[in-house]
Amino acid sequence: MFKLFKYWKESLLGSLFCVLSICGFAQEKKWHNILQENALEGRVSAIKAEDGYARLPLSLKNEVREPVWNLGQDAAGVYVDFKTNASSIVVKYKVNGGLNMPHMPSTGVSGLDLYAKSSNSNQWNWITGNYSFKDTISYTFQNYVTEPNSTYRLYLPLYNSVEWMELGIGENDQLEFLHQKTRPIIVYGTSIAQGACASRPGLGWTNWMGRNFDEEVVNLAFSGNGRLEQPILDLIKKEDASVFILDCVPNLGITAERTEEKLIGLIVNAVKTIRSEHPNTPIVIAAHSSSQVPGVLNKKNTDGYNLSSAIAEKTVKELQNNGDKNLYWLTSKEIGLDNSSTVDYAHPNDLGMEKIAAAYTKLLQKIIK
Repeated sequence: MFKLFKYWKESLLGSLFCVLSICGFAQEKKWHNILQENALEGRVSAIKAEDGYARLPLSLKNEVREPVWNLGQDAAGVYVDFKTNASSIVVKYKVNGGLNMPHMPSTGVSGLDLYAKSSNSNQWNWITGNYSFKDTISYTFQNYVTEPNSTYRLYLPLYNSVEWMELGIGENDQLEFLHQKTRPIIVYGTSIAQGACASRPGLGWTNWMGRNFDEEVVNLAFSGNGRLEQPILDLIKKEDASVFILDCVPNLGITAERTEEKLIGLIVNAVKTIRSEHPNTPIVIAAHSSSQVPGVLNKKNTDGYNLSSAIAEKTVKELQNNGDKNLYWLTSKEIGLDNSSTVDYAHPNDLGMEKIAAAYTKLLQKIIK
């Protein structure tokens, strides 16, 4: 009986010690406020501190339609680059919207993603995290092996707005936030470019593509609302970009209100607006990535995607023939989606995201100077 009591007592004390150790570990964290320390990358130069984690500046609130403004609060494509010697990284944050969608998990809609690369390599490697989706979301990254002086990249949620975020490391660890001094790659697009339906942020195609370049990538994609609208065009034309990507065809289907002539006018105006400030900067316009996908039998969707893509391609070819030598067209064939690449035909899954990222990477490697 005495031995049993002694064993129970030692087990209880051991458990208590573990709990206290965990609490002590949490208390020993040194916390960095991502916003206050100006750590965010992947946003236009017009963004100010008062804009929070958003992708659109407050100065544009009364210039864009309400859905565009609301989607502009999502953190799609926004990321943090840093160096640290910490062996454990904890990120705590709060989001303002629903955690997931019927066709997209919480890890993609509201989650984080962490990558790292060594100083002597261009290869980004993934660090998986343990996560908890509650009122305050937390990600813990530990038990990873990286080279000294590695660069870390933390991607923010694709389809949710961030209210606040803190990154914690050990009290004696060092952390340095990094900023890319490059001419950015600007992407203006739709839900597909915003990240639907990647399972985690690093697999959204703009983020995936961005790891293949030294240039910062700015994601200005708005689900269902990538429509080549003037306020967004006027915003991006102010950027000294290395390339402008206009991936809006998926939201520019032909309707009774949007005729073929109006679609042509939108594309011509978009190119003209950018060319007013950037006469020689490459502009890429893409077909709907899900047009001409083999093995899909939904004829109505297929015909609609093909029609708007064909009109856009014809318009681009005419502009090229009229002298714009730095205007490029990316075909759906070059993207190469198949019936295993999408969630609901319109939106790519992770496999589809990889194919889109690869197609853009191949083209941009030829044209970015």
